Amino acid sequence: MERQEELKDKLLLLLEKDNNIDDVCASLDLSPLEVLGLVKLMQDETNIVIKDMDDGIHLINRGDDYFKDDYSYEFDTDDNHEFKFIALSDTMLGSKSQQLSILNDIYKKGHELGYNNVIVCGNISAGLYPITGKYATSNFVDDTVAQSDYIIENFPEVEGMTTYFITGKRDNTHLKKNKVSIGKKIDEARDDIVFLGEGACEVAVDNVSVQILAAMSNPTRTVSYRTQQQIDSYRSEDKPDILIYGGLLQMEKYTYRNVKCLSVPSVCATTPEMNDHRLPNTVGAWYVTIKTNELGQLESFRAINSPYYETNKKDYKNPKVLKLGGKKNGSKH
Repeated sequence: MERQEELKDKLLLLLEKDNNIDDVCASLDLSPLEVLGLVKLMQDETNIVIKDMDDGIHLINRGDDYFKDDYSYEFDTDDNHEFKFIALSDTMLGSKSQQLSILNDIYKKGHELGYNNVIVCGNISAGLYPITGKYATSNFVDDTVAQSDYIIENFPEVEGMTTYFITGKRDNTHLKKNKVSIGKKIDEARDDIVFLGEGACEVAVDNVSVQILAAMSNPTRTVSYRTQQQIDSYRSEDKPDILIYGGLLQMEKYTYRNVKCLSVPSVCATTPEMNDHRLPNTVGAWYVTIKTNELGQLESFRAINSPYYETNKKDYKNPKVLKLGGKKNGSKH
């Protein structure tokens, strides 16, 4: 048993990179059959996949890297047939460009106005940069564990408010480098924060379909291009009633092909990477109300924009933590 555990540990170390099974066998002094047997023993505790490639069989440890195309969530409306939420994106916590004071202000205003739900459309974390890369000094919190801990400890927690979030392009760097889903780690540690999935989630508000997306590519000079491209990709029968699109660093509302669309701005100052790519960065949030009729269908969609025109470059140095409790609502299925 001790030998078996030792082999498991060695295999995990080897699989920090993709490994041809012949190389693994040589390193562990095992036959291919013995290695595959070891992988089978580890399947309940790890996410090792066996892939047949041109140069032979490879073993790949995918860690927390999982994607569920059918990930969905349901919300109930209140007695007035309304569901109210704040839509925001790109909080980038752990970055020197983060704006925790603005994030706190959004939560306080939302609480005062009766918005009990917040949806974060990706990039809750700053993500990781190569330590020798151009942007290595962009973050003040540099690794996966430290960033997840920082978010868990510092993300606003207001009594009666629940935060729902998907991960985005920056968050996915934790998966790529360390095979850790930062979304799962945050969800497990905070009762008032609910992870909705990697990059996308289908949401139902009564019978109203809402798609939440995080951009996985850079914004374009034409503000509505990415969102229109997304709506054009839907077949008529697959169109959602509402599209909430984060990661584009812009604030826009329009209707196209009968889909109500919101581009969700960031809650961070312009990062060095954004600046180098000449990306305009709008800071703010949307205060959204979905109202349904007696049949649960969409009756009205209201979105009030709340932009912030000034950011503080030193905000990350003296963060003030907003902690007033929280609770979950909604139901996963």
